[in-house]
Amino acid sequence: MHITILADAIDNQNAGVHFYLKNLIENLLKIDRKNKYSFIHCKENPFFDQTEHYIIPQIKGPGTETVRRFHKIPKLIKKINPDAVWQPCHIGPFNIPKKIKKIVTIHDLTPILFPKFHTPRGKIIHRLLLGKTLKNADLILTPSKTTKKDIEDHYKTSGQIKTTPLGVNKPKTNVKPYFREPYFLYLGTIEPRKNLEMLIDAFLELDLPQKLVLAGAKGWKNSRILEKAKNPKIILRTNISEEEKAALYTHADAFVYPSIYEGFGLPPLEAMSYEIPVICSTGGSLNEIFAKNALMFDPKDKETLKSHLQNFKSSHLSPIAKDFANKFTWEKTAQKTLEAFDELQKH
Repeated sequence: MHITILADAIDNQNAGVHFYLKNLIENLLKIDRKNKYSFIHCKENPFFDQTEHYIIPQIKGPGTETVRRFHKIPKLIKKINPDAVWQPCHIGPFNIPKKIKKIVTIHDLTPILFPKFHTPRGKIIHRLLLGKTLKNADLILTPSKTTKKDIEDHYKTSGQIKTTPLGVNKPKTNVKPYFREPYFLYLGTIEPRKNLEMLIDAFLELDLPQKLVLAGAKGWKNSRILEKAKNPKIILRTNISEEEKAALYTHADAFVYPSIYEGFGLPPLEAMSYEIPVICSTGGSLNEIFAKNALMFDPKDKETLKSHLQNFKSSHLSPIAKDFANKFTWEKTAQKTLEAFDELQKH
């Protein structure tokens, strides 16, 4: 089967979808001996060297992305004529021949379930186009059973829904610390859905020897978070490198993930692979995945979060959690994805 992947996220993101797609593609190309892959993306990128790939640039201006998505990309797909097209990020593909199978990955339904945490543009796009995407898809991939159930509860689908849990890369070792002081770590996008205002409030209400490190790319609507973070006890690090990320995980006293809702939750899994205790909310799939391997709290329950911050050393969860994290590999994600592709081809 020839599968064309819409791979803009490799070029223009540095967050969850980027890491999902990059690691999954790398592992698919390693283990798949049956299928052929081609890629459509938006700018020059050495990641696609040695592959069949096509560039359709993203041009700034009113309506240009609509033309690109609904006219230019479909026109190129018709020329490539693959057996299937895979959109790894929620919306599309559109306007392609019926004989070409449609695959889509839905990471979560937060634009629908929690619209206040998304941009106006993102809310409108999902409200208008997600239902059509799901109805037209021959195969829907999700990272968790929680996201699968959310789709089944809110939309009519004609294709199969397959759960393909994410993987975690092997931790980097012998990494020098960035800070001499002890600290708690949050790593992820700096945005309201991650519940960072409550984390900051809970932390500052306690008299602890640790500092709080907030690390990750700046999202949207973050002005209140950034204002609250202006405190000597809080360290804010944005645009961190992979080396800095490894150092932050390695030397943290504990990892804290207070998110209101997640479709999977990769950072807690990464933290577990570094053998540090994890304090994690029960939002969305987080309870499904981490309940037995982390100190859990309801994302609205500040007092339980404060208790965990004070008593995390008594958890003794980190060795167990490392074994748990080691079960999640990108090769397994790729294998599960291939099994879904094989089943799609039979129908």
